[in-house]
Amino acid sequence: MTEVLGDRAIISSDFGGNPPSEKMKAVAGICFRHFLKQTNVLFIIGGKSNNTDILETFRGIGDALREQFATSGPVPLYVVVGRGGPNLVRGMSNLSDTLDSLGVPYRFFGFDSAISEVVTYARDIDSWMQTGGRAAIARAMNITL
Repeated sequence: MTEVLGDRAIISSDFGGNPPSEKMKAVAGICFRHFLKQTNVLFIIGGKSNNTDILETFRGIGDALREQFATSGPVPLYVVVGRGGPNLVRGMSNLSDTLDSLGVPYRFFGFDSAISEVVTYARDIDSWMQTGGRAAIARAMNITL
């Protein structure tokens, strides 16, 4: 991913080992505190069939994002997800509820999507965000840039 995204990727990390929700929340919270304001796309990509409980992963990420918005204010952001694994549908449902409540647009890709399709979509959204998409999302979220 880092090679394909080049210098547009600010955070590249492996949260492997089936971490519990609280660990995901803590790690995501650190990333969000330091990088979210300058981020166009929150890109969550990972294995398509592994042992990671996606509900736990997405619950932690969603909780951290909700807390970051509550403490530092919302930011115009687009979320792109490409995942598979146990509890995928429940995890995507949980994360989509959080993103909907925050007014953050998103697109989810499941286990049946090619990783190259997901990466291409994330790059295209990042380009759109740079050329007016960020301002459009900010207006939709009632954020002054």
